[in-house]
Amino acid sequence: MLLRLTLALSLPLNAGAKPNIVFIIADDLGWNDVGYHGSEIKTPNIDALASRGMELDRYYAYPSCSPTRTAIMTGRTPIRQGVELAISTGGLPLDEHLLPQTLKAAGYQTFQTGKWHLGLMRVAWHPYARGFDHSYGHLGGEIDYFTHIYYGGLDWQRNGKVVREEGYSTELITRESVKLIKQRDKSKPMFLYVAFNAPHLPLQVTDKYLDRYAGGVISNKNRKFIAAMISAVDDGVGEILDAVESEGIVDDTLVVWVSDNGGLTQAGASNTPLRAGKGTAFEGGIRVPGIIQWPGVLASGEKFEQRITAHDWFPTLAAAAGVEPKNTKPFDGIDMWPALKDGKQVDHDEIVIGIKGNYMIIRDGWKLVEYTPRTDPANSEMYLFRIDEDPNEENNLIDTEPELAKELFGRIRAIPKPPSVAGRRGRQGGRSPGVRDLYAGSPEETRPPWLEVAIRD
Repeated sequence: MLLRLTLALSLPLNAGAKPNIVFIIADDLGWNDVGYHGSEIKTPNIDALASRGMELDRYYAYPSCSPTRTAIMTGRTPIRQGVELAISTGGLPLDEHLLPQTLKAAGYQTFQTGKWHLGLMRVAWHPYARGFDHSYGHLGGEIDYFTHIYYGGLDWQRNGKVVREEGYSTELITRESVKLIKQRDKSKPMFLYVAFNAPHLPLQVTDKYLDRYAGGVISNKNRKFIAAMISAVDDGVGEILDAVESEGIVDDTLVVWVSDNGGLTQAGASNTPLRAGKGTAFEGGIRVPGIIQWPGVLASGEKFEQRITAHDWFPTLAAAAGVEPKNTKPFDGIDMWPALKDGKQVDHDEIVIGIKGNYMIIRDGWKLVEYTPRTDPANSEMYLFRIDEDPNEENNLIDTEPELAKELFGRIRAIPKPPSVAGRRGRQGGRSPGVRDLYAGSPEETRPPWLEVAIRD
């Protein structure tokens, strides 16, 4: 290992070659749900990745699943795309250009495993139709982890064909990802997008992982389930990275690991010491764990203190790969590669992130938050923080700087907001598990598999 690392640091690594890119995303994993942030949850593989790579200490996602995935895939804010809610019967607009389409055009083989959540009712919205050579997993949101049922229909597919497979979804996603790494075309670079659905509701996990938290280390039942589900994700990360190593491509592979939004505290996740959680634009809802690694190219064992957002991945990864993005609509994200690679200061003039009724803007060290309680949607509250000095958002300065707050709120409202494309939740019948159904599975299979009823354009 020492010899390999020494050579990596002394030679012009990857000169002229495109790196493999492995992008791994967890679902509803909070700031305090990883070991390297001091959590009681055991994440040795993710912790090891953080120690070898760079911690993204100020990584910002969106407060919810589909908006974050939209930002990653398009480099654009979902606010202006009509994706401000979790997509149910709608889909990401087809006139949006996606990251895998750019990478595929540049010679990459493109793989997707796990949760899509960017459209399932039309085949044209599916990953296999949007730049991925291979897709596997589920198209909708919170499936049952064992039966893979979503709103009464089976939601498990491989390359546009229904598959019925026994097993816990986290382990199945891992297995497929490892297989793709080992069976890839070695003459081409690889883009592998792994989207675990854990630890999203419903709280379901095998006894193997629950047994790791026996003995009262965690007393709260919800927290224990979340911990076990995250341990399953951590094992998956370890197996995927082991496959990269066994293939001898560690030094030629850029790895990203992130969460899609803050943890759902009602379900047992923790964002401590950050304020609030999933669904809000407070730090606990949008500032999430993130890591990037590329041995010999990026610094090892350091914290990256500059702000980086979900919109930034498309232009940043394209730059890292030496690929010209083929988008025609302008990015909202910026290329952070000079900052990540060479430590240059790359500033966002302002960052706007949020979902319907819950937005934030950061500019010049100020952060304005619009917060709309789910229990009182007619009444929004405003908060203003000096976010660099007050990262836990304890000192609301809204009354001391009303004109600044008004100006910043105007910038949020200036972003064009088309009609929602998310679709009506639950329109197909059935019932999705919620916080009251933490330990319940999804509804029984009562209708055809989703792929069989999807509209074929």
